[in-house]
Amino acid sequence: MTSLSKISKLLSIFTALAAGAMAGTAQAATCGVNGSATATPAVYDPFNPSGLATTNITLNLTRVNTSGGGDTREVNLYLKANTATGSRADGTTITPLSVAGSASIAGIGQNIFYNFAAPPPIYAPASLLPAGSNRFLHINFTGNNAGSDTAQVTFQVSLPANLDLNAVQSLAFDAFFACNIQGGKDNGLEQTGSFSNAVVFPVTVLSALRTYFAGTALDFGEIGNITTGTLGTTPKLTGSSNYVFVQSSGAYSVTLSSQNGFKLFRPGAATNADKVNYQLRFLGRNVDPTTNPTPGAIAITRSCQRATLSATGNTLPIQAKLLEGGSGKTPSPSYSDILTITVTPLIYTNTGTSACGAYSLDDD
Repeated sequence: MTSLSKISKLLSIFTALAAGAMAGTAQAATCGVNGSATATPAVYDPFNPSGLATTNITLNLTRVNTSGGGDTREVNLYLKANTATGSRADGTTITPLSVAGSASIAGIGQNIFYNFAAPPPIYAPASLLPAGSNRFLHINFTGNNAGSDTAQVTFQVSLPANLDLNAVQSLAFDAFFACNIQGGKDNGLEQTGSFSNAVVFPVTVLSALRTYFAGTALDFGEIGNITTGTLGTTPKLTGSSNYVFVQSSGAYSVTLSSQNGFKLFRPGAATNADKVNYQLRFLGRNVDPTTNPTPGAIAITRSCQRATLSATGNTLPIQAKLLEGGSGKTPSPSYSDILTITVTPLIYTNTGTSACGAYSLDDD
């Protein structure tokens, strides 16, 4: 597996400025928390069977104090994957471990991450405490002075193996919250809402891929009795079910070359009587000795978009077509060529240009 990305920032933000969650002038005030995070950089390899066991992240939280003289007193929140990630992050665990500072926490040791389509917990009003399977983080800023505005919560994050995540430098999750205000003109006000990409964890998902050839050897079978003239009306093709299979978390590149310049050689080949021309179809292109006469040169190259890590991945069909018959050639049971296909993960910022999984043997 290969990673071309580096962690550039350790950033995690809670913010409760979700105006869309407020309804009417009676809820014009805003409560909640905001903050930033520090963490030991973590790297997630989608193909590692152990996944990302654990990484700890400390959130430095500051409560929102309203313009009406009140302050946030209690906040309940839980997390789930954002729309872009969806169910591909299902199985993640985000567990608060401890708290330091001027706040008390309920929900220590509970996983506050919910799968994308899972039923939500009951988390409002903000004074409600988590219990049993009703999992969320409850933060109570116990004082009403400036010295009670901050708290630090340490989270443990774990990712299971084989999540179909994009190759990225960080993972973002949406937060759903309830909060209340104490003091000032908004005393007792309750608010609920959600905000996108509220928590951005510094987890680098490697630009990794898995690839293999599926099918049988590209074999024309016996061609000694075939004349070149008959191939125009009776084409000789290898099987149509051979392909290169790719799974990838990010974009990837594919190159193909032919050791003999798309000619089948008899061992020790010296003259045209020892060589048979053929054409190859791959990634929407036809290549042959006329289009690519230089042995070993790159004949096909594609920059491919992400294949996904799903079981379907990208299927890249490959097929050869005989251009010369074997009649008149030096007899031998081992005319052959060696094709080299190289599949390489690209840096996570490169999204690729071609939907390589959409090419078929009939595409131009």
